[in-house]
Amino acid sequence: MAKESYRAQWERSRAYLETGDLGLALQELRDALTLAPDDAVLWEEIFNLSLLGGLTQNALAAALRLRKLAPENPNFIGLHAMAALLAGKLTEAVPLFEEVLQRDPESVEARRQLARALDVAGQRGRVRTLLEEAVARAPTDTGAPNDLAVHYLEHVPQEGPALAASVLAPVLEAHPADPTTHFNLALALRLGEPAKARHHAEQVLEGGDKELRTKAQQLLTMIPA
Repeated sequence: MAKESYRAQWERSRAYLETGDLGLALQELRDALTLAPDDAVLWEEIFNLSLLGGLTQNALAAALRLRKLAPENPNFIGLHAMAALLAGKLTEAVPLFEEVLQRDPESVEARRQLARALDVAGQRGRVRTLLEEAVARAPTDTGAPNDLAVHYLEHVPQEGPALAASVLAPVLEAHPADPTTHFNLALALRLGEPAKARHHAEQVLEGGDKELRTKAQQLLTMIPA
């Protein structure tokens, strides 16, 4: 909740955000910081809006300020890691994601984020293990199984399509309309079971994700008749 000291700026920021004026929304938050320079809620909102606008350096600066305010806060460590990754600071991001996982060793999301960072850094030795551990903890979530399926398809020769299809089957049963799962199943089945692959690609076309629909249309042209 916005504190009384900066409630007016907070509400104006929200109003600007609703109209799509991200720049003015951020400016109102910066004005609010003159009233409460060490308020973590404000800095976290600046972080979120900066990411929304693709302002990765701004997001990183906000994350660093949050770390100064609460160095041991695991959520802020995660924000710092995410901002560092998006800013291309991989040598900074990877150890931070490692720390997040150490602090929450059962976390599915921490495994996904660390696997993503390692993959971007080209350090793929642990990616499969991390994602398989994540899937074991949440086998019907749409996130980790799709991450693992993509990893299988891109980095596991020969067995990749079959492994991807097997990990996605429980997800589709739990989320029968999920477009990402349908798309990745279409990729996995494209050569071995083209009729099923075509069905899954066509399911994506019925969804609302424009970018994924475009990819599905392209994929349909590559599926054998």
